[in-house]
Amino acid sequence: MKAIRKFALFIIGLFILMLWSGIVRNITLGQRALGPLTKPIKTFSELPSNMKAAYNHFLVAPEYYLKTKEGDQKDINNLTYNLYGSYSYRSGDGFKIELKNFKTNEIVKTWRLPVSYLTEHHKVGQNDRLFPSKLMKNRGIIVACDEQPGLIRLDSLSNVVWHNKDFIFHHGMNFDHEGNIWTPGVKHDDGIIMPKTLAVDGSKIDYIDDLILNIDAKTGKTLYSKSLTSIFEENDLLEFLNRGSIVTDPFHLNDVVPVLTDSSRYFNRGDVFLSFRHLSAILQFRPSTGKVMKVIEGPFTYQHDVDVVNDSTIALFNNNTVAMDMKFNKYEFKPSKGDIQRKIVHSNVLIYKFETDSFKALYEEQFVKNKIYTEAEGLYELLPNGDLFVEEQGPGVLWVLNENGVVLKTTLKSDLEGYHYLPNWTSIYTDINF
Repeated sequence: MKAIRKFALFIIGLFILMLWSGIVRNITLGQRALGPLTKPIKTFSELPSNMKAAYNHFLVAPEYYLKTKEGDQKDINNLTYNLYGSYSYRSGDGFKIELKNFKTNEIVKTWRLPVSYLTEHHKVGQNDRLFPSKLMKNRGIIVACDEQPGLIRLDSLSNVVWHNKDFIFHHGMNFDHEGNIWTPGVKHDDGIIMPKTLAVDGSKIDYIDDLILNIDAKTGKTLYSKSLTSIFEENDLLEFLNRGSIVTDPFHLNDVVPVLTDSSRYFNRGDVFLSFRHLSAILQFRPSTGKVMKVIEGPFTYQHDVDVVNDSTIALFNNNTVAMDMKFNKYEFKPSKGDIQRKIVHSNVLIYKFETDSFKALYEEQFVKNKIYTEAEGLYELLPNGDLFVEEQGPGVLWVLNENGVVLKTTLKSDLEGYHYLPNWTSIYTDINF
Protein backbone atom coordinates (compact mmCIF):
# COMPACT_ATOMS: atom_id res chain seq x y z
CA MET A 1 0.00 0.00 0.00
CA LYS A 2 2.83 2.42 0.82
CA ALA A 3 4.36 1.85 -2.61
CA ILE A 4 1.02 2.49 -4.32
CA ARG A 5 0.51 5.65 -2.25
CA LYS A 6 3.99 6.93 -3.18
CA PHE A 7 3.38 6.17 -6.84
CA ALA A 8 0.01 7.99 -6.72
CA LEU A 9 1.62 11.02 -5.08
CA PHE A 10 4.34 10.97 -7.74
CA ILE A 11 1.72 10.97 -10.52
CA ILE A 12 -0.23 13.80 -8.85
CA GLY A 13 2.97 15.81 -8.36
CA LEU A 14 3.97 15.25 -11.98
CA PHE A 15 0.53 16.38 -13.15
CA ILE A 16 0.71 19.55 -11.02
CA LEU A 17 4.21 20.28 -12.36
CA MET A 18 3.00 19.84 -15.96
CA LEU A 19 -0.01 22.05 -15.27
CA TRP A 20 2.21 24.73 -13.71
CA SER A 21 4.62 24.56 -16.65
CA GLY A 22 1.75 25.02 -19.09
CA ILE A 23 0.41 28.02 -17.16
CA VAL A 24 3.85 29.67 -17.01
CA ARG A 25 4.43 29.00 -20.73
CA ASN A 26 1.11 30.59 -21.72
CA ILE A 27 1.78 33.64 -19.55
CA THR A 28 5.30 33.97 -20.96
CA LEU A 29 3.82 33.93 -24.47
CA GLY A 30 1.58 36.84 -23.53
CA GLN A 31 -1.72 35.06 -22.88
CA ARG A 32 -3.91 36.29 -20.01
CA ALA A 33 -6.13 33.24 -19.48
CA LEU A 34 -5.95 33.57 -15.68
CA GLY A 35 -7.09 37.18 -15.54
CA PRO A 36 -5.97 38.98 -12.34
CA LEU A 37 -3.78 36.00 -11.31
CA THR A 38 -1.63 36.35 -14.43
CA LYS A 39 0.74 39.02 -13.11
CA PRO A 40 1.36 37.42 -9.65
CA ILE A 41 2.09 34.03 -11.26
CA LYS A 42 4.44 35.63 -13.76
CA THR A 43 6.29 37.46 -10.97
CA PHE A 44 6.61 34.27 -8.88
CA SER A 45 7.82 32.20 -11.85
CA GLU A 46 10.54 34.76 -12.60
CA LEU A 47 11.99 34.62 -9.09
CA PRO A 48 14.78 32.11 -9.92
CA SER A 49 15.98 34.05 -12.97
CA ASN A 50 15.75 37.35 -11.08
CA MET A 51 17.78 35.91 -8.20
CA LYS A 52 20.40 34.72 -10.68
CA ALA A 53 20.47 38.16 -12.35
CA ALA A 54 20.88 39.83 -8.95
CA TYR A 55 23.76 37.49 -8.12
CA ASN A 56 25.46 38.28 -11.43
CA HIS A 57 24.89 42.01 -10.97
CA PHE A 58 26.32 42.29 -7.48
CA LEU A 59 28.90 39.51 -7.31
CA VAL A 60 30.03 38.97 -10.91
CA ALA A 61 31.36 41.71 -13.20
CA PRO A 62 29.04 42.11 -16.24
CA GLU A 63 30.40 41.04 -19.60
CA TYR A 64 30.97 44.64 -20.69
CA TYR A 65 33.81 44.78 -18.12
CA LEU A 66 37.04 43.09 -19.17
CA LYS A 67 39.70 42.16 -16.63
CA THR A 68 42.82 44.15 -17.47
CA LYS A 69 45.80 41.86 -18.01
CA GLU A 70 49.09 42.84 -16.45
CA GLY A 71 50.65 43.57 -19.84
CA ASP A 72 47.79 45.92 -20.77
CA GLN A 73 47.77 48.04 -17.62
CA LYS A 74 50.32 50.57 -18.87
CA ASP A 75 49.41 52.78 -21.81
CA ILE A 76 51.72 53.73 -24.66
CA ASN A 77 50.93 57.12 -26.20
CA ASN A 78 53.25 58.58 -28.83
CA LEU A 79 50.55 60.32 -30.83
CA THR A 80 51.67 63.61 -32.38
CA TYR A 81 48.25 64.34 -33.93
CA ASN A 82 44.68 64.51 -32.70
CA LEU A 83 42.87 61.20 -32.98
CA TYR A 84 39.21 61.10 -31.99
CA GLY A 85 37.10 58.06 -31.28
CA SER A 86 33.42 57.62 -30.43
CA TYR A 87 32.38 54.56 -28.44
CA SER A 88 29.68 53.48 -25.98
CA TYR A 89 29.47 51.55 -22.74
CA ARG A 90 26.92 50.70 -20.03
CA SER A 91 26.94 53.09 -17.08
CA GLY A 92 24.48 52.43 -14.25
CA ASP A 93 20.92 52.93 -15.47
CA GLY A 94 21.93 54.08 -18.95
CA PHE A 95 24.42 53.94 -21.79
CA LYS A 96 27.13 56.54 -22.24
CA ILE A 97 28.45 57.45 -25.67
CA GLU A 98 31.69 59.38 -25.56
CA LEU A 99 33.84 61.21 -28.07
CA LYS A 100 37.44 61.12 -26.90
CA ASN A 101 40.71 62.63 -28.13
CA PHE A 102 43.17 59.78 -27.63
CA LYS A 103 46.15 62.11 -27.93
CA THR A 104 45.15 64.17 -24.89
CA ASN A 105 42.77 61.67 -23.19
CA GLU A 106 40.17 64.47 -23.18
CA ILE A 107 36.48 63.54 -23.35
CA VAL A 108 35.27 66.05 -25.93
CA LYS A 109 31.57 65.21 -25.79
CA THR A 110 29.22 62.81 -23.96
CA TRP A 111 25.74 61.59 -24.85
CA ARG A 112 23.48 59.46 -22.66
CA LEU A 113 20.68 57.04 -23.52
CA PRO A 114 18.68 55.84 -20.49
CA VAL A 115 17.80 52.18 -20.16
CA SER A 116 14.30 53.33 -19.20
CA TYR A 117 13.83 54.72 -22.72
CA LEU A 118 14.94 51.48 -24.35
CA THR A 119 12.71 49.32 -22.11
CA GLU A 120 9.69 51.14 -23.52
CA HIS A 121 10.48 49.40 -26.80
CA HIS A 122 12.24 46.12 -25.94
CA LYS A 123 13.66 44.13 -23.05
CA VAL A 124 17.17 45.26 -22.09
CA GLY A 125 19.55 42.61 -20.80
CA GLN A 126 22.39 43.30 -18.40
CA ASN A 127 24.98 42.71 -21.11
CA ASP A 128 23.23 44.45 -24.01
CA ARG A 129 25.37 46.92 -25.96
CA LEU A 130 25.03 49.93 -28.21
CA PHE A 131 27.27 49.93 -31.28
CA PRO A 132 28.61 51.36 -33.38
CA SER A 133 28.33 55.12 -32.75
CA LYS A 134 28.53 57.43 -35.75
CA LEU A 135 29.07 61.16 -35.36
CA MET A 136 26.68 63.55 -37.13
CA LYS A 137 26.88 67.25 -37.82
CA ASN A 138 25.67 69.60 -35.08
CA ARG A 139 27.01 67.20 -32.43
CA GLY A 140 24.42 64.52 -33.10
CA ILE A 141 25.13 60.79 -33.03
CA ILE A 142 23.58 57.56 -34.34
CA VAL A 143 23.75 54.27 -32.45
CA ALA A 144 22.29 50.79 -32.90
CA CYS A 145 20.84 48.54 -30.19
CA ASP A 146 22.91 45.39 -30.68
CA GLU A 147 20.71 42.42 -31.63
CA GLN A 148 17.59 44.38 -30.66
CA PRO A 149 15.09 46.38 -32.73
CA GLY A 150 16.33 49.92 -33.01
CA LEU A 151 18.54 52.38 -34.80
CA ILE A 152 18.53 55.67 -32.87
CA ARG A 153 19.64 59.20 -33.64
CA LEU A 154 20.35 61.55 -30.73
CA ASP A 155 20.87 65.29 -30.92
CA SER A 156 23.60 67.21 -29.08
CA LEU A 157 21.53 67.17 -25.86
CA SER A 158 20.86 63.40 -26.05
CA ASN A 159 17.26 63.88 -27.14
CA VAL A 160 15.93 61.18 -29.48
CA VAL A 161 15.49 62.63 -32.98
CA TRP A 162 14.22 59.39 -34.50
CA HIS A 163 14.06 55.71 -33.65
CA ASN A 164 13.77 53.16 -36.46
CA LYS A 165 12.35 49.90 -35.09
CA ASP A 166 11.70 48.27 -38.48
CA PHE A 167 14.53 45.76 -38.09
CA ILE A 168 17.00 44.26 -35.66
CA PHE A 169 20.13 46.16 -36.67
CA HIS A 170 23.57 44.72 -36.03
CA HIS A 171 27.29 45.10 -36.71
CA GLY A 172 28.81 47.79 -38.96
CA MET A 173 27.26 51.11 -39.96
CA ASN A 174 28.57 53.27 -42.81
CA PHE A 175 27.55 56.48 -44.58
CA ASP A 176 27.21 56.69 -48.37
CA HIS A 177 27.95 59.67 -50.63
CA GLU A 178 24.46 61.07 -49.93
CA GLY A 179 24.91 60.88 -46.16
CA ASN A 180 22.56 57.92 -45.67
CA ILE A 181 23.37 54.79 -43.66
CA TRP A 182 24.12 51.27 -44.91
CA THR A 183 24.00 48.54 -42.28
CA PRO A 184 23.11 44.86 -41.79
CA GLY A 185 19.80 43.88 -40.23
CA VAL A 186 17.20 41.14 -39.93
CA LYS A 187 13.39 41.01 -39.89
CA HIS A 188 11.70 40.53 -36.55
CA ASP A 189 8.32 40.07 -34.92
CA ASP A 190 8.18 41.87 -31.56
CA GLY A 191 11.94 41.47 -31.16
CA ILE A 192 12.08 37.81 -32.23
CA ILE A 193 14.04 37.04 -35.42
CA MET A 194 11.92 35.91 -38.36
CA PRO A 195 13.97 33.18 -40.08
CA LYS A 196 13.98 31.60 -43.50
CA THR A 197 13.63 27.82 -43.78
CA LEU A 198 15.99 25.60 -45.73
CA ALA A 199 14.59 22.24 -46.85
CA VAL A 200 16.86 19.40 -48.02
CA ASP A 201 15.45 15.93 -48.74
CA GLY A 202 12.55 16.44 -46.37
CA SER A 203 14.66 17.85 -43.53
CA LYS A 204 14.05 21.47 -42.58
CA ILE A 205 16.12 23.98 -40.65
CA ASP A 206 15.47 27.63 -39.84
CA TYR A 207 18.28 30.08 -40.52
CA ILE A 208 18.98 33.80 -40.17
CA ASP A 209 18.46 35.61 -43.46
CA ASP A 210 20.32 38.90 -43.03
CA LEU A 211 19.31 42.02 -44.93
CA ILE A 212 21.32 44.89 -46.35
CA LEU A 213 19.60 48.12 -45.38
CA ASN A 214 19.81 51.77 -46.39
CA ILE A 215 18.43 54.26 -43.86
CA ASP A 216 17.80 58.00 -44.31
CA ALA A 217 20.04 59.62 -41.68
CA LYS A 218 17.83 62.73 -41.49
CA THR A 219 14.47 61.03 -40.94
CA GLY A 220 15.29 57.45 -39.97
CA LYS A 221 13.12 56.13 -42.80
CA THR A 222 14.09 52.82 -44.42
CA LEU A 223 15.01 53.55 -48.05
CA TYR A 224 16.14 50.11 -49.23
CA SER A 225 16.19 46.54 -47.98
CA LYS A 226 17.28 43.35 -49.67
CA SER A 227 17.62 39.85 -48.22
CA LEU A 228 20.81 37.90 -48.72
CA THR A 229 18.92 34.78 -49.78
CA SER A 230 17.31 36.71 -52.63
CA ILE A 231 20.67 38.24 -53.64
CA PHE A 232 22.36 34.83 -53.74
CA GLU A 233 19.38 33.22 -55.47
CA GLU A 234 19.11 35.89 -58.17
CA ASN A 235 22.85 35.63 -58.87
CA ASP A 236 23.04 31.82 -58.98
CA LEU A 237 25.10 31.67 -55.79
CA LEU A 238 22.82 29.58 -53.58
CA GLU A 239 25.59 27.02 -53.11
CA PHE A 240 27.03 29.51 -50.62
CA LEU A 241 24.21 28.53 -48.27
CA ASN A 242 25.90 25.14 -47.97
CA ARG A 243 29.29 26.62 -47.07
CA GLY A 244 28.39 28.47 -43.88
CA SER A 245 30.25 27.17 -40.83
CA ILE A 246 27.06 27.54 -38.74
CA VAL A 247 23.95 26.30 -40.53
CA THR A 248 21.49 28.44 -38.56
CA ASP A 249 23.55 31.56 -39.35
CA PRO A 250 25.14 30.75 -42.72
CA PHE A 251 26.00 34.30 -43.80
CA HIS A 252 26.65 36.34 -40.64
CA LEU A 253 26.80 39.63 -42.50
CA ASN A 254 28.95 42.05 -40.45
CA ASP A 255 29.62 45.01 -42.74
CA VAL A 256 27.94 46.85 -45.62
CA VAL A 257 30.36 49.38 -47.11
CA PRO A 258 29.26 51.75 -49.90
CA VAL A 259 31.72 52.99 -52.52
CA LEU A 260 32.15 56.75 -52.13
CA THR A 261 34.78 57.35 -54.81
CA ASP A 262 33.97 58.12 -58.43
CA SER A 263 33.28 55.14 -60.65
CA SER A 264 36.39 53.30 -61.81
CA ARG A 265 37.40 50.26 -63.81
CA TYR A 266 36.62 47.99 -60.88
CA PHE A 267 33.57 49.45 -59.13
CA ASN A 268 30.96 52.17 -59.33
CA ARG A 269 29.98 54.74 -56.77
CA GLY A 270 26.95 53.25 -55.04
CA ASP A 271 28.27 49.68 -55.09
CA VAL A 272 28.50 48.05 -51.67
CA PHE A 273 31.01 45.54 -50.32
CA LEU A 274 29.48 42.87 -48.08
CA SER A 275 31.54 40.99 -45.49
CA PHE A 276 30.34 37.51 -44.47
CA ARG A 277 32.02 36.08 -41.39
CA HIS A 278 30.73 32.52 -41.70
CA LEU A 279 31.54 32.31 -45.40
CA SER A 280 35.00 33.91 -45.06
CA ALA A 281 34.11 35.85 -48.19
CA ILE A 282 33.45 39.38 -49.43
CA LEU A 283 30.98 40.24 -52.17
CA GLN A 284 30.86 43.33 -54.35
CA PHE A 285 27.14 44.03 -54.89
CA ARG A 286 25.44 46.65 -57.09
CA PRO A 287 22.05 47.59 -55.57
CA SER A 288 21.01 49.56 -58.66
CA THR A 289 20.98 46.38 -60.75
CA GLY A 290 20.80 43.65 -58.11
CA LYS A 291 23.97 42.07 -59.50
CA VAL A 292 26.91 40.55 -57.63
CA MET A 293 29.94 41.93 -59.45
CA LYS A 294 32.68 39.97 -57.70
CA VAL A 295 33.21 37.30 -55.04
CA ILE A 296 36.46 37.73 -53.11
CA GLU A 297 37.99 34.86 -51.18
CA GLY A 298 41.57 34.49 -50.07
CA PRO A 299 44.00 34.06 -47.17
CA PHE A 300 41.50 35.22 -44.54
CA THR A 301 38.94 33.63 -42.22
CA TYR A 302 36.00 35.05 -40.24
CA GLN A 303 36.93 38.57 -41.39
CA HIS A 304 35.29 41.90 -40.45
CA ASP A 305 35.38 45.57 -41.45
CA VAL A 306 35.98 45.83 -45.19
CA ASP A 307 36.87 49.36 -46.43
CA VAL A 308 37.50 50.97 -49.81
CA VAL A 309 41.05 52.36 -49.91
CA ASN A 310 41.04 53.83 -53.43
CA ASP A 311 39.54 53.15 -56.87
CA SER A 312 41.32 49.80 -57.22
CA THR A 313 41.99 48.66 -53.65
CA ILE A 314 40.05 47.50 -50.60
CA ALA A 315 41.22 46.35 -47.18
CA LEU A 316 39.77 44.08 -44.49
CA PHE A 317 40.33 42.98 -40.91
CA ASN A 318 41.30 39.31 -41.01
CA ASN A 319 40.41 37.70 -37.67
CA ASN A 320 42.40 34.66 -38.79
CA THR A 321 40.11 32.45 -36.72
CA VAL A 322 39.89 28.67 -36.90
CA ALA A 323 36.31 27.39 -37.16
CA MET A 324 35.77 25.43 -33.94
CA ASP A 325 31.98 25.32 -33.55
CA MET A 326 31.23 22.84 -36.33
CA LYS A 327 29.88 19.40 -35.37
CA PHE A 328 31.35 16.23 -36.83
CA ASN A 329 30.63 12.52 -36.58
CA LYS A 330 32.79 10.93 -33.91
CA TYR A 331 35.45 8.46 -34.96
CA GLU A 332 37.79 6.31 -32.95
CA PHE A 333 41.40 7.34 -33.43
CA LYS A 334 44.61 5.79 -32.31
CA PRO A 335 46.31 8.06 -29.72
CA SER A 336 48.48 10.68 -31.45
CA LYS A 337 51.65 12.39 -30.31
CA GLY A 338 50.27 15.65 -31.67
CA ASP A 339 53.38 16.50 -33.68
CA ILE A 340 51.58 19.12 -35.80
CA GLN A 341 49.67 21.93 -34.14
CA ARG A 342 47.52 24.58 -35.79
CA LYS A 343 47.97 27.65 -33.64
CA ILE A 344 46.64 31.09 -34.50
CA VAL A 345 48.68 33.78 -32.76
CA HIS A 346 47.58 36.96 -34.52
CA SER A 347 44.98 38.68 -36.64
CA ASN A 348 45.97 41.16 -39.35
CA VAL A 349 44.81 43.75 -41.87
CA LEU A 350 44.98 42.68 -45.51
CA ILE A 351 45.17 44.97 -48.54
CA TYR A 352 43.53 43.54 -51.67
CA LYS A 353 44.44 44.94 -55.10
CA PHE A 354 41.94 44.39 -57.91
CA GLU A 355 44.62 44.97 -60.57
CA THR A 356 46.72 41.98 -59.51
CA ASP A 357 44.11 39.98 -57.57
CA SER A 358 46.59 39.85 -54.70
CA PHE A 359 46.72 40.34 -50.93
CA LYS A 360 49.35 41.97 -48.75
CA ALA A 361 49.39 42.22 -44.95
CA LEU A 362 49.86 45.70 -43.49
CA TYR A 363 52.39 46.12 -40.65
CA GLU A 364 52.39 42.36 -40.17
CA GLU A 365 55.46 42.45 -37.93
CA GLN A 366 53.63 44.60 -35.39
CA PHE A 367 50.67 42.20 -35.23
CA VAL A 368 53.01 39.25 -34.71
CA LYS A 369 55.31 40.96 -32.21
CA ASN A 370 52.42 42.25 -30.07
CA LYS A 371 50.25 39.13 -30.53
CA ILE A 372 47.29 41.21 -31.64
CA TYR A 373 44.45 38.75 -32.02
CA THR A 374 40.69 38.69 -31.60
CA GLU A 375 38.63 35.63 -32.39
CA ALA A 376 35.51 37.67 -33.16
CA GLU A 377 34.58 41.24 -34.06
CA GLY A 378 37.55 43.62 -34.37
CA LEU A 379 38.08 46.55 -36.73
CA TYR A 380 40.66 48.94 -38.14
CA GLU A 381 40.98 52.41 -39.67
CA LEU A 382 43.71 53.38 -42.11
CA LEU A 383 44.65 56.94 -41.13
CA PRO A 384 45.59 59.70 -43.63
CA ASN A 385 49.27 59.64 -42.60
CA GLY A 386 49.52 55.86 -43.13
CA ASP A 387 49.21 54.86 -39.47
CA LEU A 388 46.77 52.07 -38.66
CA PHE A 389 44.19 52.14 -35.86
CA VAL A 390 43.13 48.68 -34.63
CA GLU A 391 40.42 47.68 -32.18
CA GLU A 392 41.44 44.32 -30.72
CA GLN A 393 37.97 43.43 -29.53
CA GLY A 394 38.65 40.23 -27.54
CA PRO A 395 41.04 41.65 -24.90
CA GLY A 396 39.62 45.15 -25.43
CA VAL A 397 42.88 46.86 -26.42
CA LEU A 398 43.08 49.82 -28.84
CA TRP A 399 46.20 50.26 -30.97
CA VAL A 400 47.78 52.62 -33.46
CA LEU A 401 50.59 51.00 -35.45
CA ASN A 402 53.04 51.91 -38.18
CA GLU A 403 56.22 50.45 -39.67
CA ASN A 404 58.25 51.78 -36.74
CA GLY A 405 56.18 50.12 -34.01
CA VAL A 406 53.41 50.99 -31.57
CA VAL A 407 52.17 54.60 -31.60
CA LEU A 408 49.25 54.04 -29.22
CA LYS A 409 48.20 51.24 -26.92
CA THR A 410 45.34 51.87 -24.52
CA THR A 411 42.13 50.56 -22.99
CA LEU A 412 38.87 52.26 -22.07
CA LYS A 413 39.31 52.77 -18.33
CA SER A 414 36.27 51.79 -16.26
CA ASP A 415 34.86 52.61 -12.83
CA LEU A 416 35.71 49.10 -11.59
CA GLU A 417 39.26 48.65 -10.37
CA GLY A 418 41.23 46.08 -12.34
CA TYR A 419 38.79 46.14 -15.24
CA HIS A 420 38.31 48.15 -18.43
CA TYR A 421 35.31 48.57 -20.70
CA LEU A 422 34.66 46.35 -23.69
CA PRO A 423 35.15 48.56 -26.77
CA ASN A 424 32.03 48.60 -28.90
CA TRP A 425 33.16 49.17 -32.48
CA THR A 426 35.02 52.45 -32.00
CA SER A 427 34.51 54.97 -34.82
CA ILE A 428 37.67 56.94 -35.61
CA TYR A 429 38.03 60.54 -36.82
CA THR A 430 41.12 62.64 -37.46
CA ASP A 431 39.04 65.80 -37.72
CA ILE A 432 35.74 66.80 -36.16
CA ASN A 433 33.56 69.68 -37.30
CA PHE A 434 32.57 71.02 -33.87
